[in-house]
Amino acid sequence: MGRLDGKVALVTGAGRVPGRALAAQLVRDGAALILVDHDDDAPSGAVDLISTRAVVQALGGRVVVHDVDVVDKPLLTAAVSTSVRRFGGLDAVVVGPVVTAPCSVEATTDEAWCDALDRVLTGAWNVCRATLPHLVDGGSLTVVGTAAGLRGYAHLAHQAAAEHGVVGLVRSLAHELAPRSIRVNTVHPVADAGATPAGGLVGNLVFDPEAKVPPRFAEAGDVSETVAYLASDDARLLTGLTVPVTAGLVPR
Repeated sequence: MGRLDGKVALVTGAGRVPGRALAAQLVRDGAALILVDHDDDAPSGAVDLISTRAVVQALGGRVVVHDVDVVDKPLLTAAVSTSVRRFGGLDAVVVGPVVTAPCSVEATTDEAWCDALDRVLTGAWNVCRATLPHLVDGGSLTVVGTAAGLRGYAHLAHQAAAEHGVVGLVRSLAHELAPRSIRVNTVHPVADAGATPAGGLVGNLVFDPEAKVPPRFAEAGDVSETVAYLASDDARLLTGLTVPVTAGLVPR
């Protein structure tokens, strides 16, 4: 038996490598999945989402996919409602990581700043607004970010600012949803190799110049196992947490 048997989980960013790993772990633990992703700039985004569906189906999971941008709240809300009716409920929500391109403060354009806020912070807000009316009492909502949500990094001010906003949102939701026993947490890996741009690291997200020894990569499995645990009843008393998956980077 899996720790998520009989549960329905929604995962955003599921067409990318980190989101695919999250989806695969959740289905291995027994969940039926609602997968959401979209990429205006890369036509392959929808194809990647289909590939994730194939992975889930190969593992024997029930799945429905939606090519929807989390920034488009009306379309996202409609997709969630349709899927919840199909599966008969919603037990867990996982907002997948959004990683922006590194850039110095001086070189960051207003467009890049607003895009980071839209996709990281407003995207998480939209997912919350679309899913909370359907989320069962005793359910869970987990936002996966990066270590930038817990500390500052050179060349990632836009990412860090947006993720710190997400942490504030999640901590507030934990209080507001406590009467429904809905757990709300964030997960912050130091980096996921699958989340980095091709051929390079994400700014100082992976190598911390302040540390004497560079921390190891947080692999996809490290993150997905943590998320699956938080989505399960085993974590029924854990809420309002910022969980670092950082090999000790954040405390140091």
